[in-house]
Amino acid sequence: MLMKRLIFFDIDGTLTRTQNGYLPFNEAVFKTFGINGDIRSVIPDGNTDPRIVEDIFAQASVTLAIDEGQWAEFSLNLRDCYSNAVQQGSTAIRALPGAAALLRQLSEEEKFICSVVTGNLESMATVKLQTAGLSSYLCRGAYGSDSPRRPDLPLIAKQRCEQLSQESIALNQCIIVGDTPRDLEAARQNHMKCVLVGTGRYPVEELMYAEPDRCLADLCDTAEVMKALATL
Repeated sequence: MLMKRLIFFDIDGTLTRTQNGYLPFNEAVFKTFGINGDIRSVIPDGNTDPRIVEDIFAQASVTLAIDEGQWAEFSLNLRDCYSNAVQQGSTAIRALPGAAALLRQLSEEEKFICSVVTGNLESMATVKLQTAGLSSYLCRGAYGSDSPRRPDLPLIAKQRCEQLSQESIALNQCIIVGDTPRDLEAARQNHMKCVLVGTGRYPVEELMYAEPDRCLADLCDTAEVMKALATL
C-alpha cells in the first residue's frame, strides 16, 4: 500500500504575493470595527489574521473585545473588500514563481496530498488562491478562522485531509512548507517536518539558522522541491 504524504503550504510569501493588500485589509477593519487601523504598522508575516487585528488595535491604543459575530462579519468584509480591490485593479494577487508548476506536479503524483495551513481567514485564503489560479490543486486545510494560534492549525488540517482521503496519515509523513520561523514552530510543535523558502520577509540565511528540515531559496526548481518533499 502506497504511503501518502501530506504537504501543507502556507499562502502569503510561500505560494502567493499580494500587492497593495493593506488597502482592502484596512478597509475591512474600518467597516467592521470602525477603527482606522493600518496593517502596515505591524509585522503580519507568520501570524494569524485575528492576532494581526489585535496587534493593529494595540498599535492604535484601542481596547476592543471582539465576539464571534464580529469575527464572522470581519471575515465577510475581508472577502468582499479583497474581491472588489482585485476587480478594480487596486490590489493584485499573483502566484510566486514556481508555485503553480510545483502544485501541478504534486497533483499528478498519487503519493502526495496538498493542502494549506495559513493564518488567513478561510474567506480570504479562498480569494487569494482562486485569484492566483492555485485553488484547484489544494484541498481544504486550516485557517486563522479555525484558531488564532498557528500551532493549532496543522492538526486541524491533517484531520480534514484524512476525512477527505479516508486514510490515516502518520505525523512524520506531514510536511509544512512556509517562509517564516513561525511555520517551523508550528511544524515542530506538531511533530511534523518543515521546508522553509526564502521568498518572504526572511532571507534564506536567517531561515537556515532556525534549522528547518530543508531550506530553499524559492520554489522555482520543481525537481529539487519534489525531491525534498519525497525524501524528508
